[in-house]
Amino acid sequence: MLVIVYKVQPEKEEDIMKRYRVLQVVVTALLIFGMLQAVSAAQKVLISPRNVVINYQQRELQAPPTIKAELNTLRQQIKTKNLTFQVGYTAAMDFKLEQLTGLRTPSNLVNLVKAQNLKAAQIMKTLPALRLPTCSSTARAFDWRKAGGTTGVRDQGACGSCWAFATHGAFEGNYRLRNSSVIDSSEQDTLDCSGAGSCGGGWWAHQYLIDKGSSTEAAYPYTAVKGTCRNVSRPYQAVTWGYVGNSSSIPGINALKQALCQHGPIAIALRATDLFKAYTGDVFNEFASGKVNHGVTLIGWDDDKGAWLIKNSWGTGWGSTCGYGTEKGYMWIAYNCNKAGYAASWVEAKPKPAPAKEDCIPFNPKTTTVKKVGNNWKIVDGSHWMFDFGTKKNEADKTLAIIKYYNMNKSCFVGRPGPSFQYMLVGNGAPKGAMKGEDCVSFNPRTAQVKQIKGSWKIVDGSHWMFDFGSKKDEAYESLKIIKKYGFAHSCFVGRPQASFKYLLR
Repeated sequence: MLVIVYKVQPEKEEDIMKRYRVLQVVVTALLIFGMLQAVSAAQKVLISPRNVVINYQQRELQAPPTIKAELNTLRQQIKTKNLTFQVGYTAAMDFKLEQLTGLRTPSNLVNLVKAQNLKAAQIMKTLPALRLPTCSSTARAFDWRKAGGTTGVRDQGACGSCWAFATHGAFEGNYRLRNSSVIDSSEQDTLDCSGAGSCGGGWWAHQYLIDKGSSTEAAYPYTAVKGTCRNVSRPYQAVTWGYVGNSSSIPGINALKQALCQHGPIAIALRATDLFKAYTGDVFNEFASGKVNHGVTLIGWDDDKGAWLIKNSWGTGWGSTCGYGTEKGYMWIAYNCNKAGYAASWVEAKPKPAPAKEDCIPFNPKTTTVKKVGNNWKIVDGSHWMFDFGTKKNEADKTLAIIKYYNMNKSCFVGRPGPSFQYMLVGNGAPKGAMKGEDCVSFNPRTAQVKQIKGSWKIVDGSHWMFDFGSKKDEAYESLKIIKKYGFAHSCFVGRPQASFKYLLR
């Protein structure tokens, strides 16, 4: 039997110490990595559109000494100045004020206000009135949360994008009221693409919502960092916006109430401070001086409290429920306090088009003929006539050739009897193609719009009008829906001038 014996040399003390130091380094690195992961997770919570519920008392018990010292200082200020609101360890206190605020007032604001309001006044004339029977500016108190006119609290995180969140707060509120639909639009889209600002600050971006629209939060989620603009679908759009009043000063209390009742939630500027950052309840009444630096959404008022109700964008770990539901993120702020209401602006969302009302009569193009009925030449299908050409037999024959060429089998109307608009269909679609000898004028259905010109409602494309509806505004808008639904891009005639037959092609 062969036995092999290994002689084990005893380790030197310096080798043991080397291994121990390596182990110390590895353990320390793992601990640091774990702490960084925890901080990262906490930051993700703070930029979540709907984050965790915070118990201020429990949070303060576990607060670091620096936070406790800051809260003691703030409470001493409240006591010294005889203020009436509460403060606590809010999620906002984990950031510097400069990271949470970012409203930058344009230097030419006075001129911007006047120019924008002139433009908005013209567009508002063409919009269907927004009826808000639940809101009266003479009421002693009002809250758009209770009346279904606002969306939930969002969180901008450590990015000075309050300007974008206030913009979207007003837009989402008006969209919900105008279209009876709750949306979650993308502040990140506006942050990346509007050119109205960055995480370092900005100004109201309502114009971007008109020019380009907004994506959804799901398709373009918030990251709290300005990124590269993405090419995405933008299903939500605004049509106009304006300021409350025609100066850059703070509008009167009644003017702000009337704007809330006319347009829904509105974007306002104010002066945020360290006390504002730590607010947890009651009526905020600091009355700090200094320039505005923060944008929020105004959603109500209470005359008995002498205060406005605002929705902030610092998440649900700040502020109070302000007496409704369980979601924090709101504040009662005294009238005229901290310049609340400065540069108040409203926005009107684009109405979601209702399905076009189809009024069509089907016929069989194979059995359709030209026939003289009495003294007039008509196109008939069986015993029913459809189009009357009077003495113009040539135009009747040409029209019949067009109907058969495209296989048109539905004659449709807007506004019968005495229709103001007529079109032909092939099954459930628009006729498409090109028949030799047609007399057609092309237009762009995407840019076509309804305008009032010298008292008459017309469908126009650029500087050219195509269809005249006189005083029938509703029929003009209904006809525009038809044009956009079928993608009509050519208006065609038989017998111009004084055409005896008109039709549309894709």
